[in-house]
Amino acid sequence: MKKIIIIGLFLLVLFGCKQATVRITGEIEKQWKSDSVEVTLPGARRGERLMVAPIQKDGTFLLSGNIASGKLVFINFPKDYVRIPVYIEQKHYTLVESDNKYYVLSEELSLQNRYVEFQKELDKLSWDYEKTCQGYDTITDIHRKAARSEMLDRKFMKKNEFVLEGVRKFAGTEIAQNLIHEILFYCEVDFKFFTQAVEALGDSIPDCGMKAMIFDAYDKLKAKQLTGQAPDFELPNVKGQKIRLADFRGKHVLLDFWASWCAPCRKKNKELNLQYPELRDAGLEVISVSLDSKKTLWLQALKEDRVEWIQLIDETGFEQSKVREAYKVEQVPTVYLIGPDGNILLKNPEIEEIHEIVKQERA
Repeated sequence: MKKIIIIGLFLLVLFGCKQATVRITGEIEKQWKSDSVEVTLPGARRGERLMVAPIQKDGTFLLSGNIASGKLVFINFPKDYVRIPVYIEQKHYTLVESDNKYYVLSEELSLQNRYVEFQKELDKLSWDYEKTCQGYDTITDIHRKAARSEMLDRKFMKKNEFVLEGVRKFAGTEIAQNLIHEILFYCEVDFKFFTQAVEALGDSIPDCGMKAMIFDAYDKLKAKQLTGQAPDFELPNVKGQKIRLADFRGKHVLLDFWASWCAPCRKKNKELNLQYPELRDAGLEVISVSLDSKKTLWLQALKEDRVEWIQLIDETGFEQSKVREAYKVEQVPTVYLIGPDGNILLKNPEIEEIHEIVKQERA
């Protein structure tokens, strides 16, 4: 990517008014494709711009307009896919380049500068994760793929934990909301993480378009969560004997949905192999439901993974499974912790959470 030179970004605060007059001047190199520069809000649709200005033949441009202090905006060069976040304060900013990425910094201490330092670390974690993802889909050996999946999970969790740390650090500002908004597509498939992110926002949440989008998405996902009594079902085990979930009433049950073709599921089998003796000794019953449509593939996977707990199969397969539908399983692996009374306690619990809940209920 070619270098961009920002000559100056000035915020001239009007006396007695929360609005700030923003003046952005700059120059880009001729190799860039963009013929305009714009300022937009997070989540803005095509054509929704706070300010827009043409880029002259000599590469110079001038943007000027009013933006409220405390807003997070983006300076965009649309045809070059350069998108630079700026938290509006009463500062004078300049643009810097670091590792082929662009960041806006103020000349003095500011929340924007703290945000940039956080962004740089997050960018490194994202780059590391994306690098590890390369070639994943081309791996044909399921065990090699499961090993790579385990590595990806560790890096992904590290990145998510860092995002949550940032949300807490910038709570009460639009920066915190933007950290969630930027990964909203992922939050919408992980209710547990989404809940942690929303809780990290705290109580002082500025009103803006991002807030509405985040909480609307959260409420919709919350409504999809399985609560109350775990749906009963009857499925065959490896010997063809029919097993009912209701037969385990009075015990804690860890119900695991998986499939032989799912690399993260095979990784989960490896984890459960290590955890199973401890879970069994704690009085839990572990039951896995395979969503394989071919019994031979399921049996081969069980032989390879050497699992010891109860294994059932729904041979109608992932798409047609009524049990999967009843449990609102949209991806595998998905795990539920069910209480002795048959109620859903947790979805995708960590081993520490399982032991803590069992300990509390037996106290």
